[in-house]
Amino acid sequence: MAKAFDLKDGSVVVVVGSGAGGGTLSNELAQRGINVVCSEAGPRLDITNIVNDNATMFGRLSWLDKRIGTGDLNASLPLWVCKTVGGTTVHWAGASLRFQEHEFRTRTVYGNIAGANLLDWPITLQELEPFYTRAEDKLGVTGTHNIPRLPGNNNFKVMAAGAKRVGYTQVHTGNMAINAETRDGRPACRQIGFCMSGCAIGAKWSTLYTEIPKAERTDHFEIRPDSMVVKINHDASGKVTGVVYADKTGTLREQKARVVCVAGNSVETPRLLLNSESSKFRNGLANSSGQVGRNYMRHMTGTVYAIMPGRVNFDRGTQMAGIIKDES
Repeated sequence: MAKAFDLKDGSVVVVVGSGAGGGTLSNELAQRGINVVCSEAGPRLDITNIVNDNATMFGRLSWLDKRIGTGDLNASLPLWVCKTVGGTTVHWAGASLRFQEHEFRTRTVYGNIAGANLLDWPITLQELEPFYTRAEDKLGVTGTHNIPRLPGNNNFKVMAAGAKRVGYTQVHTGNMAINAETRDGRPACRQIGFCMSGCAIGAKWSTLYTEIPKAERTDHFEIRPDSMVVKINHDASGKVTGVVYADKTGTLREQKARVVCVAGNSVETPRLLLNSESSKFRNGLANSSGQVGRNYMRHMTGTVYAIMPGRVNFDRGTQMAGIIKDES
């Protein structure tokens, strides 16, 4: 039977969000014997709820609450994130590339860019490298730690043939958090496709299949789906005391906590911090800089489509089929 903590239990750590950050943090804490309540705004799916149909899974996974986009953003759906246990790790394609050294020094490399608040990172690739290594091992990233790469699907074969014909040499199926062989109790990829609709066999790493079930087996963890946190409470000294969340019926409830870890996405995290304003924190929590909710940047993607002379079956196989690194 799943663990359930009392709403008045102020000894628990509340983690807001169950995706890559929240789900992983929850498991790491639970494995150390720390009691955790992980609050997730969306429902919990199991593997039988995942089907190889993009339209169906878009409706089941996506955060479709009304948002307003400005500028070049889609006004009705300004970003694609997920509202479900596992968060966007259910939807992501599994590509797991490291940042390159120059990307930690963007201000130095690119200079001042009008309209952008561009800064160098306060850490280097060398400092982050041990954590990359640990993450790659946990996720089972192909092409690292002697983990074999995925075999090429038809998409990759078409791309690789063209790339090599024009002289590229660094062409492979990438660094993917998708099992190329049985690992961590999960099967190897069968190249059935529809990765971004959720993996129907669990070969792709997701906290839905990995961190959350492992945390539940510790007896120190509760996943609380359909529980959208709307505010973080604090006492007179400014110390956080718990969260207020709306349950599936819309009823507001308060979960007491000794620590609150906010691990939502790039919109919901600042929303929660700004909504947690008070007479002590007039600009919201953790916002002495005034920068919370600012500096949002889209993940940019360039896409080229082509009609091939033969059948490719582009929906089959990993959706991030491969990479060319000669010019990276």
